[in-house]
Amino acid sequence: MIAPKDWFARCGCIALIVAAFAFIGVIVAEPLLRPVWSSQVTIAQLAPGGSR
Repeated sequence: MIAPKDWFARCGCIALIVAAFAFIGVIVAEPLLRPVWSSQVTIAQLAPGGSR
């Protein structure tokens, strides 16, 4: 049986590893997904007197 202190330490290490991989994944994926996230229509184009 694992002592509660050791169990929390192991879960904390695993959580830090998962968080590090997620952080690196976001850094890598952000430039690839930027065209999907950014809208091609601006607010000025939607305004009644906007550019047409």
